[in-house]
Amino acid sequence: MTCPSIKQALDLFDEGLAVMRKEQPRFAFYCEKSFRSHCCLVACCAEMIASRIDNIDGQKAYILGLLHDYGKMMRDADNKEYFHGLTGYNEMNRLGYDEVARVCLTHTFPDKDFKYTEYSYPEMRKTKKLLAQVDYDDYDRLIQLCDLLVVGMNFSKIKDRMIFVKDKYRVSTMVIKRRYRQALRLKNYFDRRCGCNIYRLLGIN
Repeated sequence: MTCPSIKQALDLFDEGLAVMRKEQPRFAFYCEKSFRSHCCLVACCAEMIASRIDNIDGQKAYILGLLHDYGKMMRDADNKEYFHGLTGYNEMNRLGYDEVARVCLTHTFPDKDFKYTEYSYPEMRKTKKLLAQVDYDDYDRLIQLCDLLVVGMNFSKIKDRMIFVKDKYRVSTMVIKRRYRQALRLKNYFDRRCGCNIYRLLGIN
């Protein structure tokens, strides 16, 4: 499997932002600052947690975190016809970076056995079929967790992320409760791997 170097990843991120400004000027105008912050914070979060775990490479974790939302830069992030995870997966495979492609696809789904009705994207059937072929490793799980620990421009508790998702995407309370339980299991897994509370490591009160 192939992953870009740190320089290549930073160049890809900048190039992606340039595409976003050109193809999605409205999204770039309103969201670029928060989008950049989100990706950079997920990357830093992943590197910090990886530093406490022997078999996870911190630089690789940073790269995967930085590029996990690459698909949002390639296509209209507000267009409900496209799922950004699948867009990122296709783009990164085209570039030859299959490890990043995989995380673009997996970072949204701690539970691969999701219901199509929980998402508005018509590409979910193809996404679920691809996910069924993936055996999650600790990099997949790490970026899933770090994505859940960033709200706006801050590290936050998973509960705050769930509130954000519920309000932004109008997800039902029942679905949010189930996702919250899944997210807590993910956090508990990394608490054990790190030998400490992730919230304390990240300075989350």
